[in-house]
Amino acid sequence: MDSQSSAESDKWISDDEWEDVSPQTRRRLLRNAFGATAGAAALAGCSSGGNEDTPTPLENEGGGGGSTTTDGESNGQSSGRTLDHIISLAPTNARFNPYGNAANFSFRWYWAMFDQLAVHDKVSNKTKGMVIEDWEYADSGQVAWNVRDSYTWHNGDDLTAEDVATQLKIGKLMQTVHKGYGAQPLYENVETTGKYELTFDLVEPDISREIFEFGHMKRRAWLWAHRDIWGKYAEMFDDATTESERTSAQQELMQAVQQNVWDNANVPGNSVWEFVSGEENVAHFEPYDDYVSPFSDAEWSNGEITGDMIDYSLDWHRYPNQQQRTKAMQEGVIDVSYPPESQSARDRLKENGWGPADSLSEDQITPQMRSGAMGVLLNCQSDITGDPRVRKAIHHIVPRKPLVEWVPDYGTYWVEDRIPSGIGQDKEVPWFGGNSNWPSGDLAKLERYAHTEDDVDEQRATELLEAAGFSKSGNRWKDPNGENVTLRFYTATSDEEPMALRFAQIAKSYLDSFGLQTEVTAQEATIRAGKTMESGDWELLFDNWGGAKSGPPFLGFSNSFRVQESLSGQPLPSNDSWAMDRVVEVPYPIGDPAGDLQEVDVIDKLNELRTQMSDEERRQKVAEVSWIFNQSLPMMLINEEGGTGGYWLNHDNWATKPPNNNLNPAYRYEIVEIGQYSYCQYMAKMGTEYFHPAEGGE
Repeated sequence: MDSQSSAESDKWISDDEWEDVSPQTRRRLLRNAFGATAGAAALAGCSSGGNEDTPTPLENEGGGGGSTTTDGESNGQSSGRTLDHIISLAPTNARFNPYGNAANFSFRWYWAMFDQLAVHDKVSNKTKGMVIEDWEYADSGQVAWNVRDSYTWHNGDDLTAEDVATQLKIGKLMQTVHKGYGAQPLYENVETTGKYELTFDLVEPDISREIFEFGHMKRRAWLWAHRDIWGKYAEMFDDATTESERTSAQQELMQAVQQNVWDNANVPGNSVWEFVSGEENVAHFEPYDDYVSPFSDAEWSNGEITGDMIDYSLDWHRYPNQQQRTKAMQEGVIDVSYPPESQSARDRLKENGWGPADSLSEDQITPQMRSGAMGVLLNCQSDITGDPRVRKAIHHIVPRKPLVEWVPDYGTYWVEDRIPSGIGQDKEVPWFGGNSNWPSGDLAKLERYAHTEDDVDEQRATELLEAAGFSKSGNRWKDPNGENVTLRFYTATSDEEPMALRFAQIAKSYLDSFGLQTEVTAQEATIRAGKTMESGDWELLFDNWGGAKSGPPFLGFSNSFRVQESLSGQPLPSNDSWAMDRVVEVPYPIGDPAGDLQEVDVIDKLNELRTQMSDEERRQKVAEVSWIFNQSLPMMLINEEGGTGGYWLNHDNWATKPPNNNLNPAYRYEIVEIGQYSYCQYMAKMGTEYFHPAEGGE
């Protein structure tokens, strides 16, 4: 992706058709002048006059019983319906502070009550603005952001550049921007230059715009820092001149909490859902009437999308365990939940209208919907798996598809990693052919190894092991010293990740059959990821990897390449006993595993990907780094989660639409990481055409 500015990322949100003053701006001005109710009524009146086109409601708007007028405003009728979702934290226990030590930020409501600075459009592979309307990069490294002027906080305040600057300064203070898989801040010198404008400087002017935007605008970049509530911490950052002053400010911020979180004086939101009250086990949200969706001008929208068009409420119910959730599903108390693991319980729920939230057939699942991934580290310092030829042999013997196809609903939820490239299909697709022509180019030349059981190639694995000095006696492989080979495989317990334990057992069956005897040990996560990993006394070890989430390829590679040094070249002592060396030998040209070996510096190659370059240059660099991974194989990438994740929905009560050739925004725009969380709570900001109460539902 080559994103120099928001304008060059396509015109997605445009006010050109609204002459001098857009409806969003008029709505804000009228609301401030007359109050929320009078403002909405005045705007509805204004829309019918003059030469301006009257916005029309979305197709199927109000499908659950409410109705809309021709100007897109609600006529006051409501379906009276509530979307009942699940949470794991009691509302009364929530103490809002993204950086708090004891304060819990991860209660998932913020995905409903706050909007992100931007989103990722997986069709065009571009960044699209939400709270930030447009932006520009100067050659000097200065960046200008323009805040969309139609946003308000739920307490009625305008959302301005000062709010965004407050959050960016807090990110600098804490050295993590947008806490929660956030990035180290790659900016400095944040300044507001107008009510809706701010500037800052990139620390590295040549940083890839794609990488910067992913970590600073899209990846969990919900705007929460209201200036009047959190501004004093931004001022502390501005005023701090010594390390001790910064440390003191950090400690004070970490100890701050906001309760009750449903009080707009404490935690005002800014999205379509307003948190209005909380009980011991239920959080209540209502549509925020004055919300004007930044998606109003998207090509699939038929008019302005506003909060008063939404004719249902949103409640979050706390059920701490699956038994309680399953009972609530059976009794019709909730509409969205994780399904039970028991297949018989799943079957009973399906009879009552329950099923995967997206209800997609397998042919509608595209690679870029993937999210979440599991794999197996291969010890690059072991006497056995330290030789890349042994790691290749393992890949030729263990097919990836059988490791996951035993999972219930496999066709919808999971896909095996088909091409060991180090980045996963969601990143491969936009760079190598798109949905209709994937894989193409150099990606199609990569060595495939065993994908299905029919692909198992014992002859090639034998050639590789013999070339590495191994020999076979009877049905048992011996290492170059004549000792029997035993692969030590440490995996997750059934409580942590039953899928990982099962695929370790399946992998063992293939390896044992070939004569590479394998011992599988299920181990608790902290022991496995600490003591066992650092000891280096293992050959295979379960781990997650960075596949999916539509991030830049660089971020996927930096997770799947496990190297003994950091990107800055600093040694990582914890990696000494197992990670790959920085310099490896790889055959060239790309696509020829028997080609001439060349030494390559993995850290240097990864750092080259961090810089700004054209799409074609990046495609060539991604292809080369994919080839290096494909031939060095420091990790076996097993699978990626598919569809929109593990949530189930009661389809008798709620209607959804399929991807519709990537027009459905639930699949097109990366707002919440597809695959991990239900999209039901945030579809309202995109209008109700694709998600709304079902006709005849209770």
